[in-house]
Amino acid sequence: MAKVIAGSGRKRPQLNVPVKLLNLDPQNPRLAKEEGESSQLDLTIKLYNDFDIEELAYSMAANGYFDEEPIVAIPTKLPTGFQLPKDIEEQQSALQDLVNEEKIRFIVVEGNRRTATLKLLTDDDLRKKVKVSDDFPKATVKVLDDLKIVPAIIYPDRTNISAYLGVRHIAGLLKWEAYAKAVFLASRIEEGIKENGSVEASIKEVQRQTADRSDVIKKQYLCYKILKEAEEDLSFDSAELRNRFSLITVALNSPSIREFIGVKSYKEVDFSKRVVPLKKLENLSLLLTWIYGDNKDKLPILTDSRKITSRLAPILADEDATDYLIKYGALEEAYERSGGEKIFLIKKLNDAIKNLRNALTIAYKHKTDDVKKIIDEIISLGDELNKMVKK
Repeated sequence: MAKVIAGSGRKRPQLNVPVKLLNLDPQNPRLAKEEGESSQLDLTIKLYNDFDIEELAYSMAANGYFDEEPIVAIPTKLPTGFQLPKDIEEQQSALQDLVNEEKIRFIVVEGNRRTATLKLLTDDDLRKKVKVSDDFPKATVKVLDDLKIVPAIIYPDRTNISAYLGVRHIAGLLKWEAYAKAVFLASRIEEGIKENGSVEASIKEVQRQTADRSDVIKKQYLCYKILKEAEEDLSFDSAELRNRFSLITVALNSPSIREFIGVKSYKEVDFSKRVVPLKKLENLSLLLTWIYGDNKDKLPILTDSRKITSRLAPILADEDATDYLIKYGALEEAYERSGGEKIFLIKKLNDAIKNLRNALTIAYKHKTDDVKKIIDEIISLGDELNKMVKK
């Protein structure tokens, strides 16, 4: 991976670009929720449904577009034979000419929410296709003209812009959610591997560019690799996993959970090979189902993320408890067995003693036949336990 100094050559061409020449980015990590190609309409619908762009629309409809917040884009669909000049001012002039002649298109790498909002405010046909709500803002004629052309800072390609995105969204104030972060880091790492063949060198370069700790990057990459293997080898419906990606990170912090699926720690894992052994795929399926459900008939049994550490990890550290969980899917009962049968028995007997002592404080007030019958049963069970243990 060629070393890129974030912020070097600070001046970039800044153009005034018609919104109609801007395309949303199908490789944007925050939009990378589903497999397969996404059309521009698909991406617009996703942004409208999932990313709360209505608030942006109200602001733009009332105030126009603030030039102080240019989008960041890369050129695409350039004329055959076009070469971008090296000089920044010549680049700006050449690109602006292509814009004026509508002989170029751009992919918006930073600012997809704003771009989708602009498109919905300036294109009535698109509003109908997306099926926006009746109360979605509409711009006045005066503001509408301002929204049709926006400032854009142009980078030549994705490689040049990746350092900026890493600093902004990995270590900066506008951090991506866990899955988007993992997608971005994985793409950068795998690009680096293609260039120099070294996972470690690629991770170190990504760490340098993003100012993030290398151990965090490795953990995120390990979780991403497990997700991809679940998709490819298990046909696991990963929609929920992507939406709550951080839970798999929590799970992999536990040695017993890693051992259950045959995954080494991020310090020891060999990223050049598959991370989950084939013989452990069934266990991986069980783990993901316990955490996320299967989007069919099985609901997750870990309804609280804290129970991944407090319940599931101890269970998987004990063979009997693990077998019980696999067979019955009962989390609390399996947890009670996680210290072995003897500890489970002692706990139950102590619970019985505690309950009997509590009963003693009020039993004298209830000398009825039904109470006496229950007491007789307790005495009988106590005799049976005594005989069984002494025998």
